[in-house]
Amino acid sequence: MLQKSTFLIIDGNSLMHRAFHALPLMDADGTYTNAIHGFLQMILKVIKDEHIQYVAVCFDEHGPTFRHTAYPDYKAGRAATPPELRQQFETIRTLLDQMGIKRYGLVGWEADDLLGTLSQMGVQKGLSPILLTGDRDALQLVSNDVELMFTRKGISDTIRFTPEKVVEEYGFSPDQVTDWKGLAGDSSDNIPGIQGIGDKTAVKLLQTYGNLDEIFLHASEVKGKLGEKLRAGEEIARMCKSLATIRKDAPVEFKPEDCLMPDLTHAIPALQQLRLNQIIRRFIGTASDTQQESKAENSGFSEAVTIPGQESEISSAHTTSDKGLLHDQKPALLSFRDETVVHSSEELQNWFSALPSSDNKDAILGIMLSDTQVSFATLNGCFASVPIGGDFFHLGLEPSDVLALLTPVIVDRPFVVHDLKHFLHELDTCHMPVPMHAVWDTMLGAYLLNPQEKSFSFDSVSHDLPADARGVLTLYLWQKEQITRENMLELMDSVELPLSYTLFHMEKAGFRIDGTHLRKLGEKYTHELEQLRHAIWDACGEEFNLNSPKQLSEVLFEKLKLPHGKKTSKGYSTSVEVLEDLRPIRPDVIEPMLRYRQLTKLNGTYIESLLPLMDAEDRIHSFFDQTATATGRISSSEPNLQNIPVRTEEGREIREAFLPRDGWTIVDADYSQIELRLMAHFSGDHAMVDAFVHGQDVHARTASEIFDVPMDEVTPTLRSRAKAVNFGLIYGISSFGLARNTGVSRQEAAQFMSRYFERYPGVKEFMDRCIEEGEEHGYASTIMGRRRYLPELRDSKAQVREFGKRVAMNMPVQGTAADIIKIAMVRVDEALREQGMQSRLILQVHDELILECPPEEVDKASQLLKESMENVIQLRVPLIAEVHHGKNWSEAK
Repeated sequence: MLQKSTFLIIDGNSLMHRAFHALPLMDADGTYTNAIHGFLQMILKVIKDEHIQYVAVCFDEHGPTFRHTAYPDYKAGRAATPPELRQQFETIRTLLDQMGIKRYGLVGWEADDLLGTLSQMGVQKGLSPILLTGDRDALQLVSNDVELMFTRKGISDTIRFTPEKVVEEYGFSPDQVTDWKGLAGDSSDNIPGIQGIGDKTAVKLLQTYGNLDEIFLHASEVKGKLGEKLRAGEEIARMCKSLATIRKDAPVEFKPEDCLMPDLTHAIPALQQLRLNQIIRRFIGTASDTQQESKAENSGFSEAVTIPGQESEISSAHTTSDKGLLHDQKPALLSFRDETVVHSSEELQNWFSALPSSDNKDAILGIMLSDTQVSFATLNGCFASVPIGGDFFHLGLEPSDVLALLTPVIVDRPFVVHDLKHFLHELDTCHMPVPMHAVWDTMLGAYLLNPQEKSFSFDSVSHDLPADARGVLTLYLWQKEQITRENMLELMDSVELPLSYTLFHMEKAGFRIDGTHLRKLGEKYTHELEQLRHAIWDACGEEFNLNSPKQLSEVLFEKLKLPHGKKTSKGYSTSVEVLEDLRPIRPDVIEPMLRYRQLTKLNGTYIESLLPLMDAEDRIHSFFDQTATATGRISSSEPNLQNIPVRTEEGREIREAFLPRDGWTIVDADYSQIELRLMAHFSGDHAMVDAFVHGQDVHARTASEIFDVPMDEVTPTLRSRAKAVNFGLIYGISSFGLARNTGVSRQEAAQFMSRYFERYPGVKEFMDRCIEEGEEHGYASTIMGRRRYLPELRDSKAQVREFGKRVAMNMPVQGTAADIIKIAMVRVDEALREQGMQSRLILQVHDELILECPPEEVDKASQLLKESMENVIQLRVPLIAEVHHGKNWSEAK
């Protein structure tokens, strides 16, 4: 029997921001699509999983709202929307129109208010609203009639809120959300709350008194500092509650028929232009699945799955990633003689019991988890699929049931999956032990074969194999053959595969955060930002939006007549490089502007973004991506902990907020000049090798060589310039870039470089050799054999070819540095566990590893860390790791 029709109401701005920061930028002919890709992926999944029958998307419109009128500093200090995201908002609006999905936006009102209004109207029309957002403000809209799907991390990790779940997760009810914000404030919206009252105190007050009215009614009874804060903060708390309250009376016209689920496939031609091939495939796949179900009314997909005249385009679009690769043709699907659909736990147990023994050559088990099924395949031709969700729930088979039955089977059995780290998290979520016998990860296999793929989802790398365990097992055998042929099997077996386990442990452990310290920093930055804003306005003679590149450009180049570069369709550039060039001309404007941008970024990225990500134990759990970079470097996201400034006071202040467990110590080890040491190793240059072997200050040695002065007469300025040359040349820097970095003329920079290569001829020979080999073989490689393909070297544009040359020179050094730190991570993690120590690896930042250790293990863990890092590989020069420890990350850095 059908329930009420489901009405999906989407917070467009929230989901676009979430997708943009979760996925790497994807550039299709100058059009960035990562936010669009993630946005569509999220809503398609919900549409399919929830059998959505009505849908609408709400967007903020540009301009102030009634909240800004009530409180001018509302949302002040927010970082400007990145231009790469801004351009995607207009594209997604157009796409939604082409898909036939109703959009709502209202000047002067926020998307939250539209969500509130539409959900109330939907209930009144007999619909069952589901809100999809990443904004905690919407928790106040949860009721017995309205559910909330909240995006916690990435684009797939969601939590579903009912009133009971809100209480379970936060300790207060949906009705108390605005009271909570009135007390504790909300830094993301610049809602101050009562000074000195944080989240936990606010929750305790609400649990004791119920709401703001009762709290202030009894404020005289609250003793000590807390009572003083309450009595002094009543007015601000009530104002903050008002700001945080979502309105449900926005003047929008709602007709359910306008929001009926449309035929989404109408947007396929536009998606083809944006090269969103995975989304196209999902449209078609979802349409096919929908037809095979009960063809429920308003299912949202047309019966004609393919578009006449475009079948071949869709097919070729899916396989464009094959172009230019040096690998065999697509893999042929293995033959499966026994294909079974399993409907009960007993059937699945019987199927597992019939598997070949663990020591049999056919013992490897292919596993695939998807939204609709869990499937298994064996090399002796057996395949079983277990439908999950939907009509199968009454059979008692949920993903956790299947994983519980699977876990004992793979305790000592080799298995293959796509995205091992995600699989381990799935098991952990169901409280299953971690199996240690993964022999392959087809996502990592695809990454090693072509690290420049835009996506490593199974659909993107499957070569049209079925998206189940049969496809995984087939792809494994094909990838292993290619990777063995290209001498990267050791890289897979000894580096990437075990690293997945290490990263899983790190993500699960997380890093403890001092929220109070961060909030104080946020208040400090907000105060300085306000001062900077007024200083800039005074210097420019008018008030304008400092976060608007267009308005800043008009003031700098049209009003103040400062020199500018070439005008583009978006106006004159106001990038940091441009502003730096203008600093000597108008320091009164440019210096505070540069500081304003720095603080805005820090406040947005490391204050406002970190606080909402803290779990119940005050820990944040960054996502470590093994497949994000072509060089092999690991990336960190949600939050990104790899870009905190290293040498600034602000960076040190932020690191002070990163703490170990109570009573424990942070131990930090950093490779000393690893890339220069690798340059010495690869080039074999006598002078550079000699400097490292004898423990000399390599930058002072370089300064001595290229400036022709004795080592003991090298000044800090000369050393600094030599350092810029040393590191710049690793990345193929030009004389123009070196001049900018050192503050000398381009001619002087060219002379520095010329003298450098005279003194270090081996370096020049090595760099030339890298380019020659790149042109000959089509790729550059590391010591471990990791490849980065170089199609840029064959490009028709000279600028692109020059970039390809820099990549060819850089990849052996930077890629090998990435391999080395990965091996060190695996060795440290495994050694700590094998020795039964409590110390754990919790973070990697480029060439730096961070542990948290109990006091009795600090010395032993420090020694283990140093030895593991320094003995990864034997080079012509020694690897040196410098180890420090302290009560927080800053002190240990």
